[in-house]
Order: sequence, then C-alpha cells, then structure tokens
Amino acid sequence: MKFERFSIQACCGKKAIIFKIDQSIGENLTSQLIGHGYKEHTHFTKAGILYADNMDFIVTGPIGSDKLQVKCKSGNCDQKLNDFEALLTQMR
Repeated sequence: MKFERFSIQACCGKKAIIFKIDQSIGENLTSQLIGHGYKEHTHFTKAGILYADNMDFIVTGPIGSDKLQVKCKSGNCDQKLNDFEALLTQMR
C-alpha cells in the first residue's frame, strides 16, 4: 500500500499522525490489521468507523475514507511509527 504521512497539531500540545492511503478503509484493511495483532472494536465498525488498537497504537478512520488517524499509546512513538509504516507498506 502506498501512503503519505502528515503530522497535525492536536489537543494539549500533542501531535496527531494522519496517513493518507491509496485505498478506501474497509473490511480488507480491517482484516489485515487484525491479522497483525490489532483488536477491532466491532461496535465502531457497525457505526461506520474503523477503530483498532494494539499495545502501541489506536488506529481510527471513517469507513470509505482514505485517511487513517494513528495515536500513540506509549513513548518511543517515532520508532513505532516507522514500524507501522513498514506494516502499511506490506499491506495490499
């Protein structure tokens, strides 16, 4: 998958990371994230929102959109974001 990474100002002096991907968020992307250890929150999916998390990140985005918002849960976010980018590169 191809993507662009954007950093935007968020609440309380923090930054939010947005990935603009080359496909629409849907069942395929959700399945791939689950296959890589993310947990899907199905009540969000039923409402039309991708919400998946693991120990490092919360990944959200409206189904049908091409933008994923990624929030870090812990420190060393830069290295973990690089790992997430590698994961996106492997996905199709």
